[in-house]
Parts: sequence; C-alpha cells; structure tokens
Amino acid sequence: MDRICGAVFDKIRSISPVGRYIIIAEDEFLEAFPDGANADGAELDRALTALRNGGYIDVKYSRGDMYCVAALKEYEEEITDEDTQEVGEVIAERRPRVDFVFVSAFLGGALGSLLISLIFAIV
Repeated sequence: MDRICGAVFDKIRSISPVGRYIIIAEDEFLEAFPDGANADGAELDRALTALRNGGYIDVKYSRGDMYCVAALKEYEEEITDEDTQEVGEVIAERRPRVDFVFVSAFLGGALGSLLISLIFAIV
C-alpha cells in the first residue's frame, strides 16, 4: 500500500469503525493526502480502487463528489524476509498445546460408558 492509499484508509478509519458505512466528500479525502502528492479526483479514484481490490474497504456508491465507504479490515504491515526469520524462530520454540478441557471431557465420557456397561453386565 503506497502512502496515498494509506492516507485515504487512515481517513476512513479515523471517521468510522470497521464495517460501518460513512458518507464522505471528496474534499475531505483530498485534505488527507500527504504533502507533495497530486491531490486530484483521478488519484483518489486510483487509491479507492486499490483499497477495494485489496479488500480493505467497500465502496457502496460514489455519486459526484460524495462517497459511501466502509473499512472492512485493519491494515497489516507487509512482512519482510527479516521478519519471517524472527517469526520462524519463535514458532520453532513453541511446544504443542494440549486442550485439557477436551481430554477431561473425553475421559469423563469414557468413564461414564464404562460404568453403564458394568451396570448392564451385572444386571
């Protein structure tokens, strides 16, 4: 995501929570553009299209200079090769987890079945 897309997405996220549609004017988007960026409608349309294709926003409609948009998910930083090496080391150190609730429920069911079988065997 480039800096213009990031600025547009930050503007949407600052106004509404994830999943809520808002109506926002083109001028408000253009005010959020970073310094030195070409602030025009074509650049805004490109940024909104890139965000929509990336799954970050949903554009319900755009009429004139008004847009109805909603943020769909949070922006996640791109993972570089250096980050993946650190994550790989952390994952290698994890031990397999045991779900004690599942194990105790399974053993309780097995014990109950055993008791019922013994009662029917005796009677």
